[in-house]
Amino acid sequence: MRIIKNSLYLILILLSVACSNVKKVQVIQDALTVKVVPDAAALAEKARQDSLLMVKGIVRNIANTKIDFKTMNAKVKMDYETINDKKSFIANISIQKDSGIFITMRFDLGIIGVKAFINKDSIFLNFPQDKKTERHSLSYLQELVKIPLSYQTIEDLVIGNPIFMDSIDIISYKVMNERLHVSLMGKLFKNLMILSEDNSKLVELKLDDVDAAKHRTCDIIYSEHSLVKNIQFPLNRNISINAQTKIDIGMEIKEFNFDEPLKYTFTIPKTGKRK
Repeated sequence: MRIIKNSLYLILILLSVACSNVKKVQVIQDALTVKVVPDAAALAEKARQDSLLMVKGIVRNIANTKIDFKTMNAKVKMDYETINDKKSFIANISIQKDSGIFITMRFDLGIIGVKAFINKDSIFLNFPQDKKTERHSLSYLQELVKIPLSYQTIEDLVIGNPIFMDSIDIISYKVMNERLHVSLMGKLFKNLMILSEDNSKLVELKLDDVDAAKHRTCDIIYSEHSLVKNIQFPLNRNISINAQTKIDIGMEIKEFNFDEPLKYTFTIPKTGKRK
């Protein structure tokens, strides 16, 4: 009888110890399986960081995706308007990438008003009607349009590539009317990019001089995109420049081709020193 009683005590003790160990293991297991739910602020910050990375990727893609070409030929309807002047003409343009741009401007009745050749440091102007030729540095063109244009900027502007995208330092972004608006800080301009609904192309670029004292802005609207070499090529551009004066330029590309022999070249008459 004593043996049975002692055995019963031993069994009870073992069971109690076992149950105690089971409870401890369960507590640890419960602690390991508890999901830590972040607070609202942490969730909001994570969402903000994720969206910022996404926007940076979109902007980087727009800035770096440029039409790769060797040559371009285009027939462009141009409208040019200032406070004191208004002109419409057809421009025949040929570009040798990174080398030179040939432009022939034809006014009413197909009369050639001016031929221009632009390279990396100069602009040559030939006026057939007056039999006169001028040579200027690129600063001459910069003075005309009040924008610090380099040769590369002019080439990008004609091709339809984004200009002054020297930085993707994002200041802010938001979605309005289903379009992404992104503000960037560049070296010369604060840029506002407005993208299409699918974020595949640039539809508007607004430039504001970082030096507010200069009161210099430029607004470019891109439309009627055509797929060229898997890149969205805008056939229409409307450019509005506000500085010391206001200039509006409209470009409507009627015909174009890439990587074919230059079509609208001409011989550049000899001139004297640059002006």
